[in-house]
Amino acid sequence: MNKFQIGTDAVAGGHHGWIRKVHRATNEILRDSRGEPIIFATQDAAKAAAGEAMVAYLNTPMLRDGARVEAISKAEAFFKPKQASVTATRESLA
Repeated sequence: MNKFQIGTDAVAGGHHGWIRKVHRATNEILRDSRGEPIIFATQDAAKAAAGEAMVAYLNTPMLRDGARVEAISKAEAFFKPKQASVTATRESLA
């Protein structure tokens, strides 16, 4: 149950697309800008839209209490060598 998932449900007039996030136990039905559930004409269209919604969710910046998580950039700054030291090392090896 603790995994990302996408799917569809048949409803009157078509299909709903939904996504499930790891930290939630319920499916989130895709909604339009007014908050109304979107009814897709085909199951394939609903599943494609759910896939796009999941990718969009996974590619959003990570937030913590409204602030972007900066741990990655701090870790990269710590572990990646600075350009000047890399250039100096290459020159000394040549």
